[in-house]
Amino acid sequence: MVRMKVPYSYLKEEFHLESPLVKDIMRDIADVVAAGDFTLGKKVTEFEEAWAQTVGTRHAVGVSNGTDAIFLILRAIGVTPDDIVVTVPNTFLATVGAILQAGAQVDFVDIGDDYNAGFFDSYKRTVFLPVHWGGCPLSWFPPSSDCPAHRVSNTEVWCIVEDACQAIGARSGERNAGAMGHAAAFSLHPLKNVNIWGDGGVVTTDDPSLAAEVRLLRNHGLEGRNTWLKPGYNMRLSTVQAVVGLHTLKYLEWITERRIENAKHYDEGLKPLSGSVLLPKRHPQARHVYHLYQFEIRADKEKRDLLIRWLNDQGVEAKMHYPMPLHFQPPLAGLGYKKGDFPRTERFCDTHVSLPVHQYLTTEQIDYTIEKIGEFCRRNA
Repeated sequence: MVRMKVPYSYLKEEFHLESPLVKDIMRDIADVVAAGDFTLGKKVTEFEEAWAQTVGTRHAVGVSNGTDAIFLILRAIGVTPDDIVVTVPNTFLATVGAILQAGAQVDFVDIGDDYNAGFFDSYKRTVFLPVHWGGCPLSWFPPSSDCPAHRVSNTEVWCIVEDACQAIGARSGERNAGAMGHAAAFSLHPLKNVNIWGDGGVVTTDDPSLAAEVRLLRNHGLEGRNTWLKPGYNMRLSTVQAVVGLHTLKYLEWITERRIENAKHYDEGLKPLSGSVLLPKRHPQARHVYHLYQFEIRADKEKRDLLIRWLNDQGVEAKMHYPMPLHFQPPLAGLGYKKGDFPRTERFCDTHVSLPVHQYLTTEQIDYTIEKIGEFCRRNA
């Protein structure tokens, strides 16, 4: 088979200067420039309304990025240094960074075979912050009615905050990611399924008081232009980026269906390699939107690293997300975690591979990638 390039990034295709998408975006940006409507302009409101309708929540609040979305939710619900937020150790560092920046403590729960948080019996902590990893929604989500949302005494708060940064359009049964818990954070980073031309994020919730608090905190704590109600932050979504988000959001269903089709193609092609390749657990009731397509090698870290180098050499831009679990990262060294505390996470980090799965891949590129994985497995059996 002739060597083929299979890129991980798709931004050149998506935002080609002559594409209808870019022309529509530039037309609306010109209107923003003409009006000078750059900060919390009317396009921000339009984008928030469209996002809330897509997710199925009463409120959506545009903010500066997905990390700040998590942070602002935690600040809005009133976490303190006495509160412990439970999440997973296989996520991007920003999830835990936001918890620490908000002033809370962090604790971890191990993942399951779908790479999401494994079930834990007792809600012994104060906030549960699951990550819909790679676009796969958490399958065992507790009822949102279990979330009182705000501090219920001086020392007690219990709610569920979704890290849905990778999961726009995902759902488990009839429940959409971003509308399962009390509040959720989304990212609009350029490599997300729905993306913009820089950083941006969204908070979703059905709670009007939480939405109002996030709106207040994202804009310095200002009410109107001249009344400073409390110290806040400069964490607004810009009007220009809201324009981009409004247009890319229109393509969500096409993007999602293409990624699902590509993932199914990978699954079918990799199943015959089950002696060497382990596919994650798939939930038939879930709509996985495949921000990431990942599998594991039934071996060790060394063989996984060899496979990624092999694929890169063959033109396939395979990657890792992320090779070091967070409980081993230097900023968390003081928490006392040790090797073996979260064995499924540690095995995942040592053996997983991320493949290109974006909406611009061709069938030929996916077939080529599968063939090259198979060639590697046969050579290294």
